[in-house]
Amino acid sequence: KQRLEAVSARSKQAPYLEDPEINFQLGGVPLSNPTSFNKSDTNSIGIRQKLPFFGKLGLKEKIAQQEVRVAEQELRAKEREIVSMVKMAYADLFMAQKTSEILREQLEIMRTIIRATEARYQVGRVTQQDVFKALLEQSEIMNQLINVEAEGNAAQAKLNSAMYRPPQAAVHLPADLPAPRADLNLPILDDLALTNRPELKGAEEEIVRSERMYDLAERNRKFPDFMVGWDYMRMPTDMKKDRYGAMVNITIPFSPWTIGRRNYEVEESLAEIRAAKTNRDAMRNMTLREVSESQAKAQAARRSITLFNEGLLTQAELSFRSAMAAYQTGRVEFVSLLEAQRALRDARMGYYKATVGLIQNLADLERIIGKDLQ
Repeated sequence: KQRLEAVSARSKQAPYLEDPEINFQLGGVPLSNPTSFNKSDTNSIGIRQKLPFFGKLGLKEKIAQQEVRVAEQELRAKEREIVSMVKMAYADLFMAQKTSEILREQLEIMRTIIRATEARYQVGRVTQQDVFKALLEQSEIMNQLINVEAEGNAAQAKLNSAMYRPPQAAVHLPADLPAPRADLNLPILDDLALTNRPELKGAEEEIVRSERMYDLAERNRKFPDFMVGWDYMRMPTDMKKDRYGAMVNITIPFSPWTIGRRNYEVEESLAEIRAAKTNRDAMRNMTLREVSESQAKAQAARRSITLFNEGLLTQAELSFRSAMAAYQTGRVEFVSLLEAQRALRDARMGYYKATVGLIQNLADLERIIGKDLQ
């Protein structure tokens, strides 16, 4: 934003002429009395002003205005990038919190299973190996919990950093994040991205700027600049003491010893136009690729959420409860109970991973497209 303000201030300087010059001159002062100005032939004071050829100053102003438009699109792109960073970090923090909650619940379940397994072991209904497996599973969950808490701290620091806050500042999270609703129709997204993406708009503005630089280079090669001046002259030794003089200087841009530089300036500006157009085309291709990738990931996440909501979570919950009841009555082995417990944990985590994936891919799509989808 500060850079945009600087470029904007610089663009407002473009329409102004260069500073005028004041010229003082003493002519014919006797060497024998160098301070006797009243004995000199001519004492003069004048003013000079450089004037570019018609149209050059206007072109410089248009070039400066194009630089402002490029900087405006850079600011918009940075804003979209920061919004996307915040949404992604927020989703990561939410995922860490939910994973921590699920693991703590699983830890309580494992403690219940361990008590049941130890009771059955005491009466000789299971082997000691089952007790060890249950304790090992408990330790594994505790280890995962330690890692998840570290990930949560990192996500909190990243989120606060993106919002320009102290790394350990408290962040209040909701109990749940609903799956966002947005139209993921690919042709519509492609059109939106090609129309709204700030980087693409900036690339188009850069092409216009390069074309105006070419126009200016052509004018500099073909047309001269001027300097005009007016002098008041005082001639102490003449009878007509007060006189004036006027002058006009004209540059010769097409002189044999300078035309080469002007030709290379035109060649440089043509190359800048080609580079700007190539950059625009590359940005278009990258935009369409990024839209396609993020859209595919978002659609996959949405299908996963639907699958979890339509029965996978319920099935995993019922499967675990059935296995727990069967294990307590001695109808299934401990391994079956352990698998059901893991399936329940994976199903719940999978649901939240799909939700977070959808949120993050939509945030990335919004960055690419340059506008909110919801």
